[in-house]
Amino acid sequence: MASARPGSVRLWLGGLVMAVAAPVLLLLVVICVTQVRREQTEAREMALRIARATASRLRLMNAESTAVLRRMAAQPGVLAFEPAACHAALSVVDFLPRYADVFLFDTTGTLVCSGNNDPANAQLSLLAQPWIANEVRARHLRAGGAVMHTFGTQAISMTAMPVRDRGTIVLLEFVDVLGRTAFVPGAVILITDAGDTVVARSDPSIPANRKLSVARHAQLAWPASEGLADARGVDGVARQYAFVQLPKLGWTIYGGVPSWALAEPVREMLLNASLGGIGIIFIVVVMTLVLARKIGRPIYALAGAAAAADEGAYERVRTSEGPREIVRLTHAFNQMMDRREEADERMRSGERKLKALSERLLTVQEEERGRIARELHDDLGQSLTALKMDIVGLLQSTPQPPAQAALRERILRTLDSTVTAVQRISSELRPSMLDDLGLVAAIEAEARLLEERSGIECEVSVAGDVAVDPEYTTMVYRIVQEALTNVVRHSNATRVEVRLRNRAEELLLEIRDDGRGVRADELESPTSFGLIGIRERVAMVGGSVQFEGVDGRGTIVSVRIPLADSLP
Repeated sequence: MASARPGSVRLWLGGLVMAVAAPVLLLLVVICVTQVRREQTEAREMALRIARATASRLRLMNAESTAVLRRMAAQPGVLAFEPAACHAALSVVDFLPRYADVFLFDTTGTLVCSGNNDPANAQLSLLAQPWIANEVRARHLRAGGAVMHTFGTQAISMTAMPVRDRGTIVLLEFVDVLGRTAFVPGAVILITDAGDTVVARSDPSIPANRKLSVARHAQLAWPASEGLADARGVDGVARQYAFVQLPKLGWTIYGGVPSWALAEPVREMLLNASLGGIGIIFIVVVMTLVLARKIGRPIYALAGAAAAADEGAYERVRTSEGPREIVRLTHAFNQMMDRREEADERMRSGERKLKALSERLLTVQEEERGRIARELHDDLGQSLTALKMDIVGLLQSTPQPPAQAALRERILRTLDSTVTAVQRISSELRPSMLDDLGLVAAIEAEARLLEERSGIECEVSVAGDVAVDPEYTTMVYRIVQEALTNVVRHSNATRVEVRLRNRAEELLLEIRDDGRGVRADELESPTSFGLIGIRERVAMVGGSVQFEGVDGRGTIVSVRIPLADSLP
């Protein structure tokens, strides 16, 4: 019986998403919408109740204050505008704690008398007196009307009454309705006058006696007598606001309740969300375990095979478990491993052939150099020496006129320079000192030759007895020779130092100059044949080389060559 076609990862994950998302979205939408609407409705109703209650209280306060003020204005001591009698008549205010003071002003705004004898209200009376005097002079106080202002932190309602056109009596009353928001956390009450100036507030942190920002509160006061709105307060807290206008008094009362103030709906929402979340988590856990079992095994097998391939072990994954995409991925991975193993084998074979070819080329090159050097030294060198001797004998046996003396000297110098050039070329191709006296002597001779040709100071430092395997002698010498040639051609150095020493089972070679410093792009350039040659020679003997260049401070070439006994 043929096995059922495996479903795709998309189908599996889609089922998981639907199983999780549908209940979550439905539950959260229902809970959030219901709760938000309930909170908004209750907050607005609470704000409107606060505003209405405050407005009702202010109307009652104004009516009572007007009645009290009318009786005071009819007192003989007040009508006489005599300070002592007036003060005695108005002292009744001390027996009414809701009132702070009462003032009698003449028509010029000059204080005639006041009724306060309570030291607790003295400071407030001093603050209020000049402000009220200015209002009297500006004729802002009308009969039966009231104004409100905040002195310090205390809001005061001031009701005025004319006294026989000779002056004005003003009653100062504490506005105690603003403390009624304490039972609703975060709620505020603001009272503004006709000019949208805050004349009283329940929260001392809200600036008083200043105009409200049009973008925050003033736009709430529509022509209607009351209304609702969602706005952000001057303290930055979002609240549900309600307002009630008192046209006769010129005041607008704002009540604001934050949505978070009603905690019970929030707790209910959290409870519902928690119950729903528990169910959702259970579904997700069950489906995750099932998916992890189906998808996890082949994926872990692929990951393990990939890690092994990174270390050179090309393992194959044998599985048909999991979704269709996982099966196809496993098949593609196995094919990739086959191709990579074949490619690596071809690359290793090519590297072996290339290395063998490079070694053969260098060996042939050294052999050819040695052969040419011997022929130059033995054949051409001896022939030039014999030629010089014959010419000298000829010149000595033949009388020469004095006029040809310069020609004779020039011929001899040319022969000498030719012999010297042949010797130099022969030495560069294969220095006889390398075979006769060894590596150190050959390097020291190369250093002296460098100083003579370029003027660059060259110091050779050898730590103790340096033991170099005979098959590496030529290779090390060529590395030093190539490095010194690079110094002369490219570094603009004035001094170079060659250090050679044995350490443990390695031969350490270091060439350090004080030139311009090799650049990073030069190290990787395919045209840097000198550096390429050094790398190839070091690689042939299984060593390592490192180039360090510091701009303006020189270059260091560090070579490590394992001794023959330490090679595997």
